Amino acid sequence: MGRFRADYTYTIEGTIIVIVDLDLGNRSVTNDIENVLDDIRLKIGDLAGYSVIYRDSMSRWDGVRLVGRTVYFYGLGETDKESAMNRLLHLIEE
Repeated sequence: MGRFRADYTYTIEGTIIVIVDLDLGNRSVTNDIENVLDDIRLKIGDLAGYSVIYRDSMSRWDGVRLVGRTVYFYGLGETDKESAMNRLLHLIEE
């Protein structure tokens, strides 16, 4: 039997879904991202129009880009949420 699913919390701040990996010893959000996003979809519906960032188990913020059902990760190079959100918004505007 594999490791249990990721332990995480999330909030929605405007059009940004902010996921925090709680790092409780189960799978990381990085390794369980499809299930994490499916859980969020069940609560809020379609994720179209939202940007997604998450704090990984190393406390670094990364972005998640969704193309259909394919997930791509990209680094934001930030260690705090506000800076990560600002970096994300800067990337979106480019």
